[in-house]
Amino acid sequence: MRYVMIRKLCLLMIFLCASSSMLLAQKTISGKVTGANDSAPLPGVTVAVPGTSAGTSTNAQGAYSVTLPAGAQSLQFSFMGYETQSITIGSQTTINVQLISTTKGLGEVVVVGYGTQTRRDVTGTISSIKGTDIKNLPVSDAGAAMQGRVTGVEIVRSDGAPGSAPSIRIRGTGTINNSDPLVIIDGVPAGGLNDVNPNDIASMEILKDASSSAIYGTRAANGVVIITTKKGNFGEKLNASVNIYRGVSSVMRYIPLLTAPDLVKLKQERYTNDGVAIEPIWQDPYYATQRTDWQRALFGNGHVTNADVNLRGGNNSSNYMLSAGYYNEDGIITNSYFKRYSVRINSEHKFGKRFKVGENLQLTYKQNSGPDTYSSQTGLIFSALRFNPAIPVYNPDGSFGSSKASNELGDINNPVYTALTTDSWNKNYRMLGNVFGELTIIDGLTLRGNYAFDGSLVNKYSFVPKVLDQTRTRDHAELYNRNETYNNQLSEIFLTYNKIFNRDHHITATGGYSQQTSNSSYYQGERWGYNDENPDQRVLSNGNDIHDAIGNYWPATAIASAFVRGFYGYKDRYLLTLTFRADGSSKFAPGHRWGYFPAFSAGWRVSDESFFKENVKAVSNLKITGGWGQLGNQNVNDFQYLATVDKDRKYNFGENPYTGVWNSRLANPDITWEKAEMTNISLEAGFLQNRLNTTITWFNKNTRDMLVPAPEMDTHGTSAIPDLNLGELNNKGWEIEVSYQGGKGDFRYNVGANASFIKNTVTKLYDPNSYIGSTPYGRQGQEISRTYVGQPLASYYGWRTNGIYQSQAEIDSDPNISKDPNKDKIKPGDVRFLDTNNDGIVNDQDRVNLGSPNPKMVYGIQAGASYKNFDLSLSFAGVSGVKLYNADKMQGMDANYPYNMYADALNRWHGAGTSNSVPRMSLSNDNQNNRTSDRFVENGDYLALKNISLGYTIPSKVWGHSGISDLHIYVAAQNLFMLTKYSGLTPQLGYNGGTNDGNRQRGIDVAAYPQARTFSFGGTLNF
Repeated sequence: MRYVMIRKLCLLMIFLCASSSMLLAQKTISGKVTGANDSAPLPGVTVAVPGTSAGTSTNAQGAYSVTLPAGAQSLQFSFMGYETQSITIGSQTTINVQLISTTKGLGEVVVVGYGTQTRRDVTGTISSIKGTDIKNLPVSDAGAAMQGRVTGVEIVRSDGAPGSAPSIRIRGTGTINNSDPLVIIDGVPAGGLNDVNPNDIASMEILKDASSSAIYGTRAANGVVIITTKKGNFGEKLNASVNIYRGVSSVMRYIPLLTAPDLVKLKQERYTNDGVAIEPIWQDPYYATQRTDWQRALFGNGHVTNADVNLRGGNNSSNYMLSAGYYNEDGIITNSYFKRYSVRINSEHKFGKRFKVGENLQLTYKQNSGPDTYSSQTGLIFSALRFNPAIPVYNPDGSFGSSKASNELGDINNPVYTALTTDSWNKNYRMLGNVFGELTIIDGLTLRGNYAFDGSLVNKYSFVPKVLDQTRTRDHAELYNRNETYNNQLSEIFLTYNKIFNRDHHITATGGYSQQTSNSSYYQGERWGYNDENPDQRVLSNGNDIHDAIGNYWPATAIASAFVRGFYGYKDRYLLTLTFRADGSSKFAPGHRWGYFPAFSAGWRVSDESFFKENVKAVSNLKITGGWGQLGNQNVNDFQYLATVDKDRKYNFGENPYTGVWNSRLANPDITWEKAEMTNISLEAGFLQNRLNTTITWFNKNTRDMLVPAPEMDTHGTSAIPDLNLGELNNKGWEIEVSYQGGKGDFRYNVGANASFIKNTVTKLYDPNSYIGSTPYGRQGQEISRTYVGQPLASYYGWRTNGIYQSQAEIDSDPNISKDPNKDKIKPGDVRFLDTNNDGIVNDQDRVNLGSPNPKMVYGIQAGASYKNFDLSLSFAGVSGVKLYNADKMQGMDANYPYNMYADALNRWHGAGTSNSVPRMSLSNDNQNNRTSDRFVENGDYLALKNISLGYTIPSKVWGHSGISDLHIYVAAQNLFMLTKYSGLTPQLGYNGGTNDGNRQRGIDVAAYPQARTFSFGGTLNF
């Protein structure tokens, strides 16, 4: 009997245990995660169930819900910048957690070269941008989204054509050569930013000083941008998000031009002033009738569409992230567009407790098309600003209007015709990826190997039709096709040791070896003459004449490197970082290939000292850091230590022609690296429990052995001259950033501002009086920029003026031209140019510095606020203390030309006292009134609202059990407004893409493709 009762009791206990296990297995825990300091919701917090594969993450409101598997005892909450918390579940079904900030972002993990560091341990100057700061902006690349957000970083746009990537300048322009920073994407040197879907980016770190950049040695002189893409988390359940937005864009401003009646009046005035007969066409009433505003005829509405999907998750041994993106932008000019399709796969896999492998793979396809907007002969916007306003876009018979009626109308084609008949594009297929393995040898010591491949296939296509009914004719159609291949392979292996001894001593050491090889090739064909110009017949085989057929391998290059970095921290208060890298490059001759780049930095966390804590209550964080280091730049033309020989050179010996070879370039066997040496000191301070934070940095960067063009000798013939390592350049300045986070309850806000003050000076060239000139611009062949010792790069050089001569008496008595042989040709109404060297003659020796295109201050302002489910964000960007040269206006005010003119021409001098700024109308060019001068130098300061977004989140409770976490909908605008005194299409001018001048010419307005104003509407669905 007792046995039976015991048996029944055991069965009952087993049943109860099983029942409780089943109930526990079905138990769901929910809650909200907020910050302990401000009670603000924390989105993206990882909620894991230790020992199981279950887990989730918080939504935009910080809410979460997780179903517990059998045996679950606790929940673990982890988030970057906050202390990890473990909570015992017990009988709870709702668990709300407040995470404690590790001193407000100081515990945030930042990516550095070949590893990571907590923000509090960083001794170099590193700025970070989180992917959440730039998501869903209507821009094609992260570089454009970066503008105004990082102190010391200037985003320089050459034009606003769809898909055009801006130039990034970190702490100024560091060389006359290529000044682009090194871009690293998931550990792979990648070249540019516009292949990466901005919504795939988890963070961007900008390494600005030598201490943080020296680990990359020869390629780090211009700074480093490290991009880390999103990944899944171990123990995270499947999460999905879909982002879609659609936008419309338009030109931000138009340039006031003459109407047809005013144009005729000024054209007639030219002849009257010169005392010659007026050309008949300017007496024809047809050309005094306004028919077309060519800017509005050319500029229309553009559209942008973006859609991307992201899946991420993981279990105890693996995590993954899969994304696919589509971006399509049609520009504000017909037939200008940019398309990108992208797929990304990131994953990591653990094998036991000590070994991990993973991969990051990105596949992209890009296609873009954009018109020529740089040429002063055929540039599309140049043509729209010059084309006669009396000519219609279309004639009554449907044909395109043209200027063929007279040479007085100019030699440019109808810009709408040019835009509509343009058939050209570039296609790029790219694979960028790496695979890695990581072995934990012992606790704190890991060995990591990495292999990366970056390959591209590029196809360039252009077809131009036969042109018979425009002024610039072409009696045959032409097709051009070019294919290029690129591949870079990277192999790396390095050890990292990270250990804390006796709680006071923290050591991290990294050392390894890296090698990279690059190979590329091209071939192209061009045929002229197509009997059938239909799109499906535009292939090389259908052309009549072979005009060009060439192909070659570009020289392969390689770089081998060894690097080491050590960090030591004592009691988290005294910090020291030492870095050394040795690089050898095949670009340079044996004996000059290796460069050695040391760096060090140190920091002192003053606020952790007991004397400070006890006596200074108002300051919650104070840290002082400083560093020095050397960096290198190898972004120069390859193999200049070799003399190149080309074939098929034509020679004549007597009367007999021969074909042979020739020395196309001389050699410089001593050519080597450009070197940059940088010193910087920073102070970081936090107040009000680190709600108010500020950082102030001083830096001084000297570039030595800068490669500059060798002086050309009169007897060198036609062979190219190699560069010489003899230039020096200095950039020094200050960086300041301030941020504040405040609010309480449902209302939260943040505001931040940053500014950098940079002075750029060339300190050495060939000799103190030598200079490097720029490519002449315009039909006048005007040299606009020169680089002199003691002055900034690419300063404007020309003549100073002092108004307009009002009378012959002013001309006769002017000391500037007292001995000028051209004095008798100067007339009242001409420009008064100044004799700056006081020799009584105005000539080339009177050209002086007219201003710098390098801004004295670059700044940005960001602000955000949230109230319950509403959110608002704003981002401003601006520059100050910069001059721009309006080269297009220089041409657009020249009465010698037969084209339309700027409306400012109405303010011309036409009698004593009528104008002191715009010269008379004349066909004569004896005084060269429109030469390069301060008449066309303008204030280029601006403040732009780059991005503004207003959103609303529909929370999970609205969706019930549908599986949807939340839906965030928003409206946004880019370039909503701009405050500026500049008169051109846009003050956001960069480097002239129509020349090969690089950094020798900047801030010159050639009527390039302007940036557009964009309004967009979109939504993000999380489930």
